[in-house]
Amino acid sequence: MTLKDLSRDEKLALVALTELAVISDRTITDNEVAQVDEIVELIGEEMFQELAEEAERRFAERTALKAFLTTITNQDARESIYGAVLSETLADSLSHEQSQFMDWLKAEWNVSLQVEGENHA
Repeated sequence: MTLKDLSRDEKLALVALTELAVISDRTITDNEVAQVDEIVELIGEEMFQELAEEAERRFAERTALKAFLTTITNQDARESIYGAVLSETLADSLSHEQSQFMDWLKAEWNVSLQVEGENHA
């Protein structure tokens, strides 16, 4: 599944998590800007902006975001979103807060990670 194939709610989750990952440490690096630009290009600037505004309204509290994220049930979408957001946060380094949130999300969404090139025989 590609990010283009996500439903509206799944795209909202992607945008909300992207903002959380990029903005939570208060510094935005060139790598993070490039990652966000890729997402904007994939889902469209107008859609990204609309979803970013909605995310800001709806998820001012982290608990509201967590509650919403539990409604995303498509496992392929979960893995695509998680992978995209993780690549953004790993483009530089995870803050402690980001790491804790991503660990929660990984468990909640039952996402398994496999490092590219790893051979699991």
